[in-house]
Amino acid sequence: MSRPIDRLDVKILAALERDGRMTKADLSKVVGLSPTPCGARVAKLEAAGFIKGYHADISVERITGLSRFTVSVSIREWTPDAARRFEEMVAAIPQIAECDAVFGSVDFVMLLYASDEDHCRALLAPLDAIGIDCTLLPVARSVRAPHAVPLTGLLG
Repeated sequence: MSRPIDRLDVKILAALERDGRMTKADLSKVVGLSPTPCGARVAKLEAAGFIKGYHADISVERITGLSRFTVSVSIREWTPDAARRFEEMVAAIPQIAECDAVFGSVDFVMLLYASDEDHCRALLAPLDAIGIDCTLLPVARSVRAPHAVPLTGLLG
């Protein structure tokens, strides 16, 4: 997409974020554009990477009985190689749902699923080979859904 996104694109993205299963006809009504140009805009937004995919919001906790933990991680002796090895090891642990490299007092923040803190620590034990300090924070409840980004508020 060579042009920047405009207000109609933002309306399309916001509508699809609320309901990714919305039909093209319903989407065109919501954004006030006829179906053919609306569908063309969606295709361009997909091709340009503004729409990364369509997903079901699955309740992992309900299906598995596991709890969510936010984990902050610091590599004691950080080097690019240690960070690369950490990232490779994290990719091999399926219970880690998200992992972000961050700036600040810690190196990574992760979201993982485990039955309790002992299980969480056992999942993270292989990472000790790199030399890490971590803080486990059991998630009590979601205050805001992770995919509910208010595009219209962010982009005007």
